[in-house]
Amino acid sequence: MIIKTEKFELEISNGTDVYFGSKTSGQIFKKWEEFKEEEKLKLQMIQDTAEKLLIESEALLLTENLYTEDKI
Repeated sequence: MIIKTEKFELEISNGTDVYFGSKTSGQIFKKWEEFKEEEKLKLQMIQDTAEKLLIESEALLLTENLYTEDKI
């Protein structure tokens, strides 16, 4: 999973690597096994939240496309 904004970037590859980049704090690379179990759960929660936001975005964009196509 990759999340990018103008100031931040997060890439989580479950079971292997995690990368975090920030314009203010630089880059952090960690191996999955370096995380404690509670940290892994928090990373999974971040992924779940990101997926929910993407589903909301998809619904919004698909609905918007339907309205646009109706007007054509």
